[in-house]
Amino acid sequence: MLDSIRQNSQSWGVKLAFALIVVVFVFWGVGSMNGPSNSALIATVNDTAIMMPEFKRAYELQMNAIKARFPGIDESQFKQLKIGQQVLQGLIARTLLLQEAERLGMTVTPVELKTEIASIPLFQNAQGKFDPEVYKQMLAAQGMSAGSFERQFKEDLLTKKVRENAVISASVSDDEAHEAFVYASEKRSMDYILYSAVDFMKKATVTDDEIKAFYDAKIGRYAVPAQVVIKYLAITPEGLASTVTVDEAAAEAYYADNQSSFRKEEQADASHILVALDENASDKEVAAATKKIEKVLKLARSGKDFGKLAKKYSEGPSAATGGALGTFSRGQMVKPFEDAVFSMKEGEISEPIRTRFGLHIIKLNKLEKARIPAFEEVKGQIMTKLAKDQAADKVTTTLDVVMEQMLSGKSLEDIAKEQKLTLMTSPEFSREQAPVAVGVTKEAAEELFSVPAGTAVDTPLEANDGYVVARVEKSKPESSMPLEQVSASIKEQLVADKSVELAFEAAKGASTNVLAGNIDGQPKVQTSPLVERKGFIPGVGSAEDVVKAVFDADGNKWMGPYKTPSGAVFVRLNKVDQPSDEVWQAAKEEVHKTLLARKKQQMEQSFIKSLADKAEIVIKNNELLDKL
Repeated sequence: MLDSIRQNSQSWGVKLAFALIVVVFVFWGVGSMNGPSNSALIATVNDTAIMMPEFKRAYELQMNAIKARFPGIDESQFKQLKIGQQVLQGLIARTLLLQEAERLGMTVTPVELKTEIASIPLFQNAQGKFDPEVYKQMLAAQGMSAGSFERQFKEDLLTKKVRENAVISASVSDDEAHEAFVYASEKRSMDYILYSAVDFMKKATVTDDEIKAFYDAKIGRYAVPAQVVIKYLAITPEGLASTVTVDEAAAEAYYADNQSSFRKEEQADASHILVALDENASDKEVAAATKKIEKVLKLARSGKDFGKLAKKYSEGPSAATGGALGTFSRGQMVKPFEDAVFSMKEGEISEPIRTRFGLHIIKLNKLEKARIPAFEEVKGQIMTKLAKDQAADKVTTTLDVVMEQMLSGKSLEDIAKEQKLTLMTSPEFSREQAPVAVGVTKEAAEELFSVPAGTAVDTPLEANDGYVVARVEKSKPESSMPLEQVSASIKEQLVADKSVELAFEAAKGASTNVLAGNIDGQPKVQTSPLVERKGFIPGVGSAEDVVKAVFDADGNKWMGPYKTPSGAVFVRLNKVDQPSDEVWQAAKEEVHKTLLARKKQQMEQSFIKSLADKAEIVIKNNELLDKL
């Protein structure tokens, strides 16, 4: 879900906006609808009713939008999001904005409406011009008339006008933007004295009673969901493909018509050695890293084994595998690295390359040029695809035959033999695992958990591209892992927890001396690398209160002790690294843009809240909303 944030994790914008997680509801075409007089009333906003048809359409649109954006989301996550409540809040906000537009006398002229509709790419032809025929076709595909769409779209434009009017005064000064940028981009390092929990493990004793008490208190952690094993027939294009014969001539024709789709892009197999270097490193740090990488480069070019050099000198995660990066194509590596790799010859070792990760030397092991494979190379792939395509047309008729035979009393074994289908046996799986284990939806899988072992499910189960006909072979009810099975891991957890507590108590005993600056006899003083405000501290771990203390500090006095996953620490500020003016100037425009967008959003939310505070809003169907 966070690829774009991950890819841009070094940018100031992400640092500023990361905590601002906003669910945006797009109620395109959701405006007021005339439902039948007996439709359920969901809510009233002043004198305006929000009816079930309107709510249902908005809810379905939002669900589809979330599923399209996050395909892996499951039902339990949907329930946590409370989509029903949030959709209703969106509809109430929309109603309030339309009422405010009426109060202010705002309108959308026919010319404005026409211009806005014509600008929507969905309604344009290949030349980028509004096309009335395309417009009609697209609306028809959505089951909407032009009149209905235009009425609803006009309301969308009205709410947009009201929102824009509410935030028209929003602005961001240079000082405000610069302060926010520095706050988000600043890095600090710290000196720390660590009372390591590891040193106290031998003193951390755990009794059987403590293990049992922990197990009883956390029994939910050890739940084992209900599981089944089934025998089943897959009535899907893939499952029926073996019953279809594909003519090789058809495969050759498909290849001839679709050669470009088999194109294999240029790919490289490379290894590298990295000397880590911060993007904002000082000249002194750059010089030291350069000296180190040039020493390694000299060894590599003298014939030393590149893999062994990588294991010894590389500071990247691939060091353990001899610097091997495997095969990759363009667009998968940072650009300076990619540009170097694809300009090299096989066996060549590059000059040092600077990226945001540091300095690299690269060895190109193999380079495969872009090409279109010969027919024989992809023949099997094409034959399989064509077989599935033809089998897709047989899904419905085959399902009818199979279900008829089941109802007549035939076993799955006999049906499989007669229909030339493969009878499969699943591994043991739970409800959550059903989509992966046997390809059925979670909703359909409920049928498998509602019948006893040895029973055939009397309805076909919906799968991603067809159906599954099944018999439950084995059924296990929900249970808990026995204490004996988890006692070792519980003991390990309790020992770790007690070790941290013992380390913390020892640190507290030394606090008078340490805080006074007397650190004789204390564990060794260590220095962390530069970290961000929410950064992980190597050697210390994730410790929010430690980072906060260091970023709040304006001197170098010892502070603490603080409890951390590693034990307990005293810390003091070592170094403050603020972004240079050059970095600020490069980011300035984007900073302004993001801060202005945030400010407008906050103003808009406050404006809608003020409208809601003055309105009479009555929710009529909370019971329904709580279920969604």
